[in-house]
Amino acid sequence: MLYLHSQTKKLPRKSMSLNLTEEQIIQLAPDTASVKAGKGLATKAKWILLEYNNRAIWGHCQGSGKTPYQTVIDTQNIAFKCSCPSRKFPCKHGLGLLLLYAAQPGLFKTADEPDWVTTWLAKREEKAEKKEQKAKSNTPIDEAAQAKRQAMRHQKVLNGMDDLETWMKDLLRNGLINVPERAYTLFDNMARRMVDAQAPGLANRLKAMQEINFYDESWKYNLTDQLGKLYLLIKSYRNLDSLTQEWQDEIRTQTGYPQPKEEVLAGEAITDHWMVLHKRSQKINELNTETYWMYGQRSGRFAIFLSFTTPGTLPELNLVPGSIYKGSLCFYKGVGTLRALFKECTLSQETFIPLFCHDLKEATALYRNTMKLNPFSENVPILAENLRLTTNSKQLYVQDANKELIPVQMQDTVKIDILSITGGKPFAAFFLANANHWELNTIWYQSNYYLWRDERN
Repeated sequence: MLYLHSQTKKLPRKSMSLNLTEEQIIQLAPDTASVKAGKGLATKAKWILLEYNNRAIWGHCQGSGKTPYQTVIDTQNIAFKCSCPSRKFPCKHGLGLLLLYAAQPGLFKTADEPDWVTTWLAKREEKAEKKEQKAKSNTPIDEAAQAKRQAMRHQKVLNGMDDLETWMKDLLRNGLINVPERAYTLFDNMARRMVDAQAPGLANRLKAMQEINFYDESWKYNLTDQLGKLYLLIKSYRNLDSLTQEWQDEIRTQTGYPQPKEEVLAGEAITDHWMVLHKRSQKINELNTETYWMYGQRSGRFAIFLSFTTPGTLPELNLVPGSIYKGSLCFYKGVGTLRALFKECTLSQETFIPLFCHDLKEATALYRNTMKLNPFSENVPILAENLRLTTNSKQLYVQDANKELIPVQMQDTVKIDILSITGGKPFAAFFLANANHWELNTIWYQSNYYLWRDERN
């Protein structure tokens, strides 16, 4: 289910770096139940202590037990800590505390940090320093052993690709008409084979085929498009030596070879003010994945930041959609790659509006150029303005001032929300574009930013 939020209301501020809207805070919640519970705790009656300084907000929340829960929030790089037994991050107490500060900052008094707050912040700083030192580490590498491991993996991948190509040819020889009724076992078994072959990138592509909506008429186009890209990837990997270094990095990454963080962070950094355009939360095999799409104010560059956490652990960064972060990003190697890591990052009080394509002709040209540069690109980020929603039969479209149309994907509730906000007037939007449809995720209307909670588990 999707939820509408808007950046129409700024929070009252004290002398600290926190400047979030209530709706942005809600985006930090792990689920809708936590949102409801957090709002229930965003009242003075629930807290017997409310304090802050330039580094953190903290408080004591009286629960059902004798001892109140101790809750603290790092306001420099949004993070939460609570003594309650909840396995959710942030828990309802952390959300409630932050929501209460958003609504009534005057209830909080300036104070020196208690030991439990100082200890937690010190551990976070120590962890960050160790990570930085690790990135700078010059530990010698056993090149011979590394080369041997790489050669063994390369052969495993080639063997797996041989099996995959045979499977694909059998699939086409037998015809695709019966694929929908046996999609789960058909793709799942081969995906497992690719995992065994140490080619998780190929496994992910097979799983994506398994998730195609086979009730929709477009499934034939989606399936053949993805099969074609998979076949192209196989052929490219077999001919790595004939490719440029940039394409070798890209094909290895697409196949599933990791790029060490240390190497990424050692590359050239792009310093900018980065706006978080959209956030997607997924839970796969107990691993929580947060995907953030960002846009650089000066560079005009898109970036993707991925955060992975296991149950009971905190993410390294909690980026809030609609917020601006001043930081340096190091991009992964590849062709037109968007994925990046923060070398440094702080929440900024500045705001800006991104640069949009003026119409759909310009937007589709950007999409085509991206696909020409790298045919393996998916979910291409696009910003476009002067748009309206329209329908034709059951299909929903966006239409520009020149009457050009692009099919878009969204739930009916989102369509209603957009119409209620805009009254049918033009708006700007952020899309994730693919061959058959564009997914609309956020809009700007009268300089205000609106987003929808997107959780895909």
